[in-house]
Amino acid sequence: MKILKTLLPIAALALSGLATAASRDVNAVTVQYGDLNLNSQAGIASLHKRIQNAAESVCSSLETRILGLRAAYDSCVQQAVTEGVESIGNANLTAYHAVKGKTVVMASNR
Repeated sequence: MKILKTLLPIAALALSGLATAASRDVNAVTVQYGDLNLNSQAGIASLHKRIQNAAESVCSSLETRILGLRAAYDSCVQQAVTEGVESIGNANLTAYHAVKGKTVVMASNR
């Protein structure tokens, strides 16, 4: 069974000035993906969504509607997703993440 542990050091928060000495703990969420076919677009999209959901869960303590503080949450989620994708080391997932799952259509008249 394949398992990814997404570890997010709260060091990024320290840089933004929001962390205190007591909040330097590491939050973790386990993302299981042994049931997914990482050679298919559907499997990659599903895994990326699972990583996104896990990142949102890890960073949930920062979630706010206060505009000035929202950037810390967004940055936390973005960093956690990127680290999760990198830790898996799958080229298909990395490529999917690079375009954030958007379909890229290229046209040429050649």
